[in-house]
Amino acid sequence: MTVLEKIQETLPDFSKNERRIADHLLKYPYDLQRYSSFNIADICNVSRSAVIRFCQKLGFTGFSDFQKQVLQELETEKPVSQPAGSTALDVYQSCIEKLRDHTDPAQLAMLGDLFAHSRRILCYGEDHSRYSAQQMAFRLARNRIDATYTGDSSVLGSYQSILTSGDMLVIFSISGKKSLLESIEIFKARRVRVVLFTMNVNTSLKGHADNIFYLPSAAHSNSSHLLDDAICFMLAIEMIIEAIQKHLN
Repeated sequence: MTVLEKIQETLPDFSKNERRIADHLLKYPYDLQRYSSFNIADICNVSRSAVIRFCQKLGFTGFSDFQKQVLQELETEKPVSQPAGSTALDVYQSCIEKLRDHTDPAQLAMLGDLFAHSRRILCYGEDHSRYSAQQMAFRLARNRIDATYTGDSSVLGSYQSILTSGDMLVIFSISGKKSLLESIEIFKARRVRVVLFTMNVNTSLKGHADNIFYLPSAAHSNSSHLLDDAICFMLAIEMIIEAIQKHLN
């Protein structure tokens, strides 16, 4: 029995927090290729100690040996969701099709109008997501919209006393980190519109951001390829830019 099979079998015995971790790892086992125990805890909205206890409940001393064992087992198995012989480009093509088929045209038009008529726009992304924030600011600027970006949380904090009604904060976050909640509430208190681009439909920021644009995740596709979700962000940016241009023309 593999570790993932054991997790599936043990589901009824898990606590509420352990069940969150189990559900996420069963759905996205390849997260273990790129995320630490801290990242998994943040994504699942639990403490790091809950992640450690989860691993120990399965018979491991901690997260590292749990991670190593699962990844070793994944290397010897073909991902169920990936057809034999599929390439990285096949996965990205699938993401393009999901964006085309599942994006609500009304939401896209509404966001295009909001972006086009915002006074100032701050684009923010942490870690790897900062490149998507930078690209959004660049594309907006090319359309003569006042936009800038930052990937620094301290700089984000300084904008809490600058942005106000008529301005917009655009956040790129694959997991929709709960650590962003305090900042979002401060900006909203100043009547700043907050738009979140994320790949986590269960984000704890749901109900806090004014608008959420959900994207498919290439990295979470259960592909054996080590893929990059920045590509999905870039595609979404181009969809927004196209919607903006319809309002500006």
